[in-house]
Amino acid sequence: MSITSKYYGRTKTGAEIYQYTLENANGMKVCVIEYGCIVTNVWVPDNGGVLRDVVLGYRELADYEAGTASLGSFVGRYANRIEKAQFTLNGKTYYLEPNDGANHLHGTFGRLTYQGSIVDDSLVLTGRSPDGDDGFPGNMDITVTYKLTDDNALVMDYTAVTDAPTIINLTNHTYFNLDGCDSGDVLHQELWLDADRFTEGNAETCPTGRILPVRGTPMDFTKPKAIGRDMDCGDEQLRMASGYDHNFVLNKDGGMLALGAIAKSPVSGIRMEMYTTQPGVQLYTGNFLANDGVPGKNGKPHTKHQGFCLETQHFPCTPSHPEFPSVTLVPDEEYHETTVYQFKTE
Repeated sequence: MSITSKYYGRTKTGAEIYQYTLENANGMKVCVIEYGCIVTNVWVPDNGGVLRDVVLGYRELADYEAGTASLGSFVGRYANRIEKAQFTLNGKTYYLEPNDGANHLHGTFGRLTYQGSIVDDSLVLTGRSPDGDDGFPGNMDITVTYKLTDDNALVMDYTAVTDAPTIINLTNHTYFNLDGCDSGDVLHQELWLDADRFTEGNAETCPTGRILPVRGTPMDFTKPKAIGRDMDCGDEQLRMASGYDHNFVLNKDGGMLALGAIAKSPVSGIRMEMYTTQPGVQLYTGNFLANDGVPGKNGKPHTKHQGFCLETQHFPCTPSHPEFPSVTLVPDEEYHETTVYQFKTE
């Protein structure tokens, strides 16, 4: 496995950004930039041995700065939504940026500049979120590690520490299209989720607090099915979100690394297995990609449902629902989560 780097561009604020390319013995390649720890390219062989770039992205750094879809980004301090852009911790209420209607969504980590370095066979990116960033308490030091194995597994490892009690929820926001990033929609691609339950959403896709069974609903991916098979069935959950934008409760035990999803394309034969230590995964089907306004890698606008995200995470709006798994991080503790995307062919 080799890692090389090259100059990628300069941000609007003057920071020099480098791109790193991880390549394994099979020719699989993953490209990552220091801006937002963004995964810009994932080249994997299809069932004919042809390499396909299976993640959506832009042509240059300025496009990543201008884009609004978080393509490939490392997301935090809190992935997904915080209801009413506020939370209370230890009796104090913190007010966040309401950047998704009245709610807070994702945060600033996808727009920070990180310091990349090659450590043994891994790419290690480090950054700091200062006290008060987006309204969150505590100085937070973050380490994002990307590793590509010779069995075509992209390993994403996140650690963070804080000097004051705070909350945290990190994920990666890569959009996958297993036919290739320049292909059409992903609705024919198949998905299996090891999730018997999901968190019901309200009109703003924030959890109502009810954790419901998927059985007998369009949320049931416990047997593989085309992503779009049930999308137009008239279900209220899907209508509100214009597709899937829902958190699924994985069946796994605790913080163990376990298989949570399998996606595959009947066109390319590419199969992607997702493993994670996280308790949930947000399935998002690119319902508003067409609103981004920034052209993709081929110079054409992205289209609705052109990619899907499997955002491994803790649950949305957890501060409003103390019955959900805790997202609190305190000094002298380390946040640590791992997600793996492994690629195969059929």
